Amino acid sequence: MIVKESRIKTRSGAGALSRHVLHGTKNEAIRVLAGSDWLMRDHMREAKREGLTYGLRHIAFNPAQVMTDVQLSEFAGRLCQELKADSSHMTLIIHQKAGTTHGHLILPEWQQDHVLSSRFSWMRLEKAARLEELRLGHALVPGRHDKAIAKALHKQGYHHEAEQVESLIPPSDDLKPRAAYTAQARRIAERQGVDLATRKTLVATLWSQSDGLKSFRAALAEHGLRLREGDRQQTRPGAHIIEDENGTLIGSFTRLVKVRMAEFRKLLAEESTPRQKPALIRRPKRSKLQQDLYRKRVADVDRPVRSPQAVPHIGPVIRTVEEARLRRLLLNALQDRQAILDQRAPAMKRPLPDKDVILAQWRKDLQPYEKQLRNAYDRYCAAKTASEKAEKSVWQRLSGKQRGLKRKFEQTSLDFLEVLRFAIQGLLFTVGLRSLPPDPIRPVVTERNRPRLERIKTKYDAEFAALANPKKREDWLSKQFEAQSRARQRQIYDWNEKHRPAKEQARRDMSLFRSLLNSKPFSAERAEFTKLALQTPLEDGLIQALQKPIMKTGPARKDRACITA
Repeated sequence: MIVKESRIKTRSGAGALSRHVLHGTKNEAIRVLAGSDWLMRDHMREAKREGLTYGLRHIAFNPAQVMTDVQLSEFAGRLCQELKADSSHMTLIIHQKAGTTHGHLILPEWQQDHVLSSRFSWMRLEKAARLEELRLGHALVPGRHDKAIAKALHKQGYHHEAEQVESLIPPSDDLKPRAAYTAQARRIAERQGVDLATRKTLVATLWSQSDGLKSFRAALAEHGLRLREGDRQQTRPGAHIIEDENGTLIGSFTRLVKVRMAEFRKLLAEESTPRQKPALIRRPKRSKLQQDLYRKRVADVDRPVRSPQAVPHIGPVIRTVEEARLRRLLLNALQDRQAILDQRAPAMKRPLPDKDVILAQWRKDLQPYEKQLRNAYDRYCAAKTASEKAEKSVWQRLSGKQRGLKRKFEQTSLDFLEVLRFAIQGLLFTVGLRSLPPDPIRPVVTERNRPRLERIKTKYDAEFAALANPKKREDWLSKQFEAQSRARQRQIYDWNEKHRPAKEQARRDMSLFRSLLNSKPFSAERAEFTKLALQTPLEDGLIQALQKPIMKTGPARKDRACITA
């Protein structure tokens, strides 16, 4: 049994549905078991009165085997129980066509005190159909939600029925049953005199006999069909449809041939990419000079290869402990000065912001605040209009209704100012002019809060204009970004100026330390550099090492020689 549902909008009315179920010309017989045309129209009027978007729920059920009117009526009652609908307000109509019967159940969306449930309705209707098939002993019809139905039946205690439904679950999601075309497409095809079922079978057969899109297009052309891109490329990019030579839509390609969209895009890419023939690799013709050079290389293969000699190490020879300690201190001091030179301003550690990216992020963060402000402003305008109309009406002034509308307008204006305060603080927090998030909107605002809210509105008039006008908002955000960029450059400049003396001193120290490292221990150059170093503010350990004399290594002190590097 196949069960389908659709919801009829109140703006559409009940006329089209009534004509379809009560006056269908293709039906051999129409039996009304419950309800009437008047009842459907009355339900639609109730839905309009309650302000509902949908007025009627149309459920069509078509059994695979013959069912009597009593059985169909009992099944309709079980559908009402599943959806928690009042069966006394239902409209049940049985259609007989080509020796088979199917039913149409119409339920009102407004159930006197609540709206008809639509939560997981497709799964619940399929569950009711599977239980009815098991109850009547009919063959089970596989559906797309058999796994969820079996889980729900286990939860409700129907373990035997759940095991039978589990046998219908396919091993892969690709094998789940799927409709080749929608009910709306079938109605359109019926009005144009096209047999969609036959065309669907033809398209599936042609696809199974084709080895690619190119041969499939040729096979479609032989039968007066064609494959082209759909008209809704913005919402469904890459979707293709099949239509006949008159432009009548047959259906979506992926639905008709049961191919996933990702695989179809791959086929399209292969079709659009021309096949490249493998290039023939020809052996180039060598000149006589190249042939002689090749023979010489082949002759040199068997010659022994000489290993390159190691380059002797050339560097300072350290012969005393004091010299080794001094070199270590100088190298550490060089690292410290290099660390000073490597320092950068904290603002430079952050990546340079991209204006377009930052403005896009600000716009995205401001959307909730703008939406709340817009809704509050709409309520404020509505209350103001109602108060002004009541002020002009003598009857409303005498009846006291005008005073109530005026109080409502004053409270609405306070609420609008509170939302405006929240939106302005959110704007300042978004662009970095406020360190804390905006204070939450207070549910109760009194007249004592009005002076403060008015001051906020007056003080941040430019921010209010930016929130209210998109053009001014873009100008305001651009100015804030430019101001932040200038502030960042100023911070970098100030930091560099503050640390410039220390970096210059570090460069001078590094030049002096390198000169000390490259000079010989007992040379006049070392003595001159040591004298300059002692006049520079250095670390205590380095000053002591420079002041300590380095003893020459004589013949009697060769045992004290420490390191040779």
